[in-house]
Amino acid sequence: MPTPSAAPIAPPAPRSSWFSRLKRARALRGDPARIGDLAVLNSQLLGTRMSARARAVVDALVARRGPHTLRPRIDLDALRCLPPGTFGRAFADFCAANAIVPAAVSDVFPDDELPPIAAVARYIAVHDMFHVLLRCDTSIPGELRITAFILEQGYFPASKLFLALLHVLGPLARPHRARSVLANIRAGRRLARRGAVLLGEPLEDFFAEDLAQLQGRLGLGAEVL
Repeated sequence: MPTPSAAPIAPPAPRSSWFSRLKRARALRGDPARIGDLAVLNSQLLGTRMSARARAVVDALVARRGPHTLRPRIDLDALRCLPPGTFGRAFADFCAANAIVPAAVSDVFPDDELPPIAAVARYIAVHDMFHVLLRCDTSIPGELRITAFILEQGYFPASKLFLALLHVLGPLARPHRARSVLANIRAGRRLARRGAVLLGEPLEDFFAEDLAQLQGRLGLGAEVL
């Protein structure tokens, strides 16, 4: 008696080309609801790669919490209703003060394109939360504190090289604020060495917590410049 033949295995879906991604990125410009999609596409176009460590902590987070961690939904109106002093309220106030729309990968973004760039997508989604946890404004010195933090924590393959360059190029970005720039770079590195690997933390689950207590629990207590 002949045995039934095995069902044919469907070939993997072809990856979108660089040109098609560029077209999609251009189409998304100016749409606040797709700002996260645009950031992810731009990272793909630039060939952004995260380190094995960054990919591992994000993969572990997704395994624990589910794939929705790559598409966190932030309700700023709800966060504004939280008590003053909470992480969520501080984050909502930060976004309002800086006219920031939190980046989030939309449900329209193809599911099959996210796993290979999960660490990139997660960092895009939580970058603005780093500002609040690390006490950074959106100035060049503030952004460089975050940059030093993520490089010290090794989020990118060439983090050590980029750190060395940061100490040289950072002050050149704002020569008149060179001392502040270097102080923020040093502060970012100190916080990174003693703090939790924030990329692997479910930060959106902590919004109701007291900010100062959360910073202490994550090893990000008060940092004096």
